[in-house]
Amino acid sequence: MSEDVLQVEDLLAQLTQEGELQSSGQFTLDVSRAKETLAKYQFADPYYYVLKLVQAAVVGGAREFSVKSGSTEVAAAMLGLGFTPHQLENLLYSLLADDQGRALRHLAMSVNAAVNTRASQITIQSFDGREGLEVTWTRDGQKATRWAPDKPYAQTRFVMKRTTADVISETIANLGSRDIFSMLSGGPKGMDREQKLIYDHCALCTLPISINGKPCPGYELGAPAYENWWARWFGGSLSSKHHLFEVYLPKGPGVGLAAPRQTFSSFPRGFQSDGVFSAILAAPARPPEFTVVLPLRDGITLEPVKLDWQGPSGLFYVDAHELDVDLTEVKLVRSEKTLKALQELGTAYCQVGLEWVAASRQTSRLRTELEHRLKAGLESPMVFIAPQGGTV
Repeated sequence: MSEDVLQVEDLLAQLTQEGELQSSGQFTLDVSRAKETLAKYQFADPYYYVLKLVQAAVVGGAREFSVKSGSTEVAAAMLGLGFTPHQLENLLYSLLADDQGRALRHLAMSVNAAVNTRASQITIQSFDGREGLEVTWTRDGQKATRWAPDKPYAQTRFVMKRTTADVISETIANLGSRDIFSMLSGGPKGMDREQKLIYDHCALCTLPISINGKPCPGYELGAPAYENWWARWFGGSLSSKHHLFEVYLPKGPGVGLAAPRQTFSSFPRGFQSDGVFSAILAAPARPPEFTVVLPLRDGITLEPVKLDWQGPSGLFYVDAHELDVDLTEVKLVRSEKTLKALQELGTAYCQVGLEWVAASRQTSRLRTELEHRLKAGLESPMVFIAPQGGTV
């Protein structure tokens, strides 16, 4: 292993020396137990660290987030969000204590995960509007110095430098596997791992996000009813991706989902082009085998989960603020609380669906079958589909 690769021990070095959790007291840090705790906040893909930066920005009320990544370093900026020097200097304590604030915990999880990408140096600069601090972690441990930004408004900046060996391997990988035109134009085929994760997971985020200077593009919902004009006029079948109806539920507690750039459904109940929603429920013309739930937690979409019930299967985009998630807040927990909340969404989905049936003048097999399942769904319990198949 390269000598300049950061290790978890390097993150803990300063904490071991000072042992400070609060300005009013001291305690002794057990490094082995602290390492066990930090290990619980790791991800199967350590590059998820960049998504934790987005979550920190969203929870902390930043007004915009930007990331620039290349073969040598990754730099992210959260404008409008600042942490106090004390919070930043004791960042890892937010994972060892339970009362340090969620934005700070997201930021700490990002640093904790970034170490496993074979970083050689991580630097965070933060200014809370009055004071600023720069903290850098290297193999020599943690170093903190005062920091003043060029423009004195609240902001937090993250910079991770890659190791020399990884710079070379990343460059070779880029030349061999990434589309050159997309690399120049900013398309997804030319993106590196950090850029692609944000592109894939942040389309529903309400926070303005830019990737290497280009806005994160957002999303469209569904597809036009017909592929072309002659299919429309000469009785062609509906596009399988077209949504018969959509349900937009207004934002409740939590961050909420951004509206799509465009919806193609003729029955988008509750849609507002500039709205923020707690859930968006869609009924595709060709329904999936199971209902697919796409949870959003603090601005990033989590791993989808599947549900089975007698109601018509659909796509449920859901703010996971009031649902159970795991310790890292990047995975939905299949619990009774979560299932109850999803069951309530299923009821709203069926009620609006029956309104769509009543408003539809066309009699068709699709309409008849959908009406039958919508009525069944009002009384049908939901069950989780296990990742390997079967129910849980």
